[in-house]
Amino acid sequence: MAIPLPPEKEVEAVLDALESQLTNITALEADIDQNIQRAEALRQSILKKAFAGELVPQAPADEPAAALLARIRAEREAQAAAPKISKIRTKKA
Repeated sequence: MAIPLPPEKEVEAVLDALESQLTNITALEADIDQNIQRAEALRQSILKKAFAGELVPQAPADEPAAALLARIRAEREAQAAAPKISKIRTKKA
């Protein structure tokens, strides 16, 4: 059974096009990897600034985060120490 083959110049042109595309793909993969690393670094930087309170200007009337956390902790401890009231459910006829 005979299998027709394309002309040699056509085969070379297809191979050249494939090599060109593979080179482009390799370059794009390197760019993607670099951008992923840059995005992770920016994410870490944003989180660091967020936890340091540097993303937005602090209003003078706002309490510091440490004071807010201490107040929340005290409120939770007070709630835990308070006696719990149980509700009695009644059946409806």
